[in-house]
Amino acid sequence: MDINEYSKLALRTANDLGPTGDLIHATLLITSEGGEIADVVKKHYAYGRPLDTIHLIEEVGDCMWGINLLLKTIGVTWEEVMEVNIAKLEARYPDLCFDDKHSLNRDKVREEAAIRGVF
Repeated sequence: MDINEYSKLALRTANDLGPTGDLIHATLLITSEGGEIADVVKKHYAYGRPLDTIHLIEEVGDCMWGINLLLKTIGVTWEEVMEVNIAKLEARYPDLCFDDKHSLNRDKVREEAAIRGVF
């Protein structure tokens, strides 16, 4: 399944709350599901439980659903988000690999110019 097919299939289950309601719903869903991901990792890290990858996959899927709703609501595609993210990363890491100096000392002007170059 590609991201566009996922988007179409997932949005069949959306409850149309209007633009503002969908924006709020998506935002709250993303943050709450992110907390559920953190809880699974916390239980593994702090309590020594086996990492529950099935539960993680489920919660990541829920986050994707929320992100999908958010993108639909603001009129942006997954492809645009991915292109913007790669442009930002390439601007942040000119050598195209992680460097803690570039991570900590970001050139926001360069990153914004790269992002705006996509749109």
